[in-house]
Amino acid sequence: MHTLYRNLLSVVRRFRMATVLNVLGLAVAFAAFMAIMMQVDYERSYDRCHPGADRIFRVDLSQTGTFSTILPRGFVEAVIASSPHIVAGTLLNPFVGDVYFTVTDKAGARHGFREAVQTCLPGLIRTFDFPIVEGDADCLREPDKVIIPQSMARRLFGDASAVGRRLHAEERIWSKNRDDDTTLLDLTVGAVYRDFPGNTQLRNVIYTAIDEACLKGNFSASNFICYLRLDRAASATDVAADFNRRFDFSNIDRPGEQITLVPLTDIYFMNESGDGRIFRSGNADVVRLLFGIALLILLIAAVNYTNFSTAMTPLRMKSINTQKVLGSTDGALRRSLLIEACAVCLAAWVVAVGIVWALSESRWLTFVEADTSPLHHPVLILLTALIALLTGLAAGMYPAYYMTSFPPALVLKGSFGLSPRGRRLRMVLVGVQFVISMALIIGAGFVQLQNSYLRSYPAGFDRDRIAVVELNGAIAGGHAREYADRLKAFAGIEDVAFSSEKVGSKDTYMTEGTEYRGREFSYFLITVSWNFLRTMGIHLADGRDFTEADARSKRPAFIFNDHARRSLGMECGPFRYWDDHEGDLIGFTGDLHIASLRQESANIALAAVQPGPNLRVSYIRLRAGTDPRAAAAHIRKTVAAIDPSYPVDIEFYDTIDDTLYQKETTLRTLITLFGLLAVLLSLVGVFGLVVFDSEYRKKEIGIRKVFGSSTRQILVLFNRTYLRIVAICFVVAAPVAYYGVTRWLENFAYRTPLRWWVFVLAFIAVAAVTLATVTFQNWRAANANPVKSIRNE
Repeated sequence: MHTLYRNLLSVVRRFRMATVLNVLGLAVAFAAFMAIMMQVDYERSYDRCHPGADRIFRVDLSQTGTFSTILPRGFVEAVIASSPHIVAGTLLNPFVGDVYFTVTDKAGARHGFREAVQTCLPGLIRTFDFPIVEGDADCLREPDKVIIPQSMARRLFGDASAVGRRLHAEERIWSKNRDDDTTLLDLTVGAVYRDFPGNTQLRNVIYTAIDEACLKGNFSASNFICYLRLDRAASATDVAADFNRRFDFSNIDRPGEQITLVPLTDIYFMNESGDGRIFRSGNADVVRLLFGIALLILLIAAVNYTNFSTAMTPLRMKSINTQKVLGSTDGALRRSLLIEACAVCLAAWVVAVGIVWALSESRWLTFVEADTSPLHHPVLILLTALIALLTGLAAGMYPAYYMTSFPPALVLKGSFGLSPRGRRLRMVLVGVQFVISMALIIGAGFVQLQNSYLRSYPAGFDRDRIAVVELNGAIAGGHAREYADRLKAFAGIEDVAFSSEKVGSKDTYMTEGTEYRGREFSYFLITVSWNFLRTMGIHLADGRDFTEADARSKRPAFIFNDHARRSLGMECGPFRYWDDHEGDLIGFTGDLHIASLRQESANIALAAVQPGPNLRVSYIRLRAGTDPRAAAAHIRKTVAAIDPSYPVDIEFYDTIDDTLYQKETTLRTLITLFGLLAVLLSLVGVFGLVVFDSEYRKKEIGIRKVFGSSTRQILVLFNRTYLRIVAICFVVAAPVAYYGVTRWLENFAYRTPLRWWVFVLAFIAVAAVTLATVTFQNWRAANANPVKSIRNE
């Protein structure tokens, strides 16, 4: 054992760079595996943080459509009261949005902040078994009480108790204020709950009870999500069947409809809302892809180490043969070699844990949503240790058995590295690495192209010159003209418009339904100021633009997008909306997109109204050449002059796009990063292989030099072998990558073309770095003194 250990050290010293690269390659691969698996586990465990999550269900209507998951309040309350198997139930209103609040500190100073609010029934806390850390779990039975997350309590009140502190709403809260009530509410913190992790449908927002009279008994206005907690999961079928049998679905104008109970833990992978505003959603195929990448990276590292161990075989055979002569058995030698391989892999695992730990304390893993601290993933860390052991066994098994089983003649010659069997094994292992690397590079290329395609696709309005600022109801309702005039006093600001929605920021907007020429259809309705199209740079394909008179008129004017005109054959003229109200369709925009390109183009209607508290999103058009920072400073100064405590958030469309396509950006980063990692690991394997190939073939190189071969010819000889391997691997990798890319692109309504040059570039990239590695390492061997090489060998 001691002799083997000493011999190993001598080989390591002789090939220090190849050894270090392989051990580091293993460590990086183990670290990458752990980081990816943390993200995979994060997504696969969605909504499992709630006690009894298997007994929590969402109520859906069986017919698919916009409102299959969004239900009327009267219907929700009928479901909740329908069965003794329902332990608790609630509705949630996810459409309230951010509300502007102020709090008063001990010195009497007011501080403003915007925070998302969701209204609910008091049964919310029991339905999800909220982790209350302070206060009364039943506080939502009192209409003026709210519950807030622990992070918000600390941000607003520090270490002091938040219970009993007051939040003053500086604007109306929809479904909390009554329709005819303009009173600004004072709400009291009744309880504080521990923040939910990011992988749940529940948000860390302010929850408060819905107004008792808001849409009470209404069976037509769909605004709410319904969740139930059952006595046991198996009761779901009976609860749904009993309700479907007893309830008259004509009450919601859907005769023949039925409800289904969807397990909470299934919602995430139902891929219902790409932007995550209502339901957070993920793609099971992407999770499987990440899991596959994690395994492939491990495979590459294991292949590297196997290649490394196999390539060292001839250098150690003479020592092993000596041990045999001295009485060591084959079994003892094999065990010692396996222990040695496992020890190296475990050392790499220790380094990997250190890498993950260091990265978790930095900002390098921001694209991973999961908590990456090793302390929070003990099972995964131990599993990776087991994988390291198995990698050591797998990588050491083949060389250990071959080093102890060859005939003495071959052992004494030390030519296993040149034997056909030994060379074939190494080439196959390197080939596996190349296939994986090229497939990942091709995938990363198309993910990048799709992301660029999404961001550059014409949206139908000017993105580059628009700043977006969300206002509170007080500014939008009482100071809109002052706000716009103050802004336009700045030379770099051309115009200011207002709308009810932040267009281009999400996949769903307020949806209305009506009938046109006997056909029912739905459309996104955005109410806007009369100058909205001009400010946003939206061009008209037909008809006329809005005027100030349109905004003042009691007969509303509508402008639809071109998609609605083409799909419905619409024309300018009278237009019926809502419950047979009359308006005028005055024009059509060009190809206007305000949702992501994950979905098909939607029908969009713009309606001009007077500025008011509902038009809270302001659009500020900058003149060409204006410094955005100077404009932003003027915007902040303007808002502060109207409301000093209001927190201003200025957005441009590049940041809005970042939020809208966050999942795609994260996927691009992951695949690109780990694709490059796979290539680097493959090159480590190639480097190690070339090191030993050049050592084994010194005599051959010397003889070729003596017989007149030039350095160039020798390098071509070495490179030709590896280029042939790369070409064969490309033939295998290209169709695999093509299949994976086409499957992923099916998630988008608008897709980048499958460019042939991406495949060619992947081949050229891998071939170039491989040939550079081979040439760099063999240059010295090709220029060595041939006489010395022949004599030494």
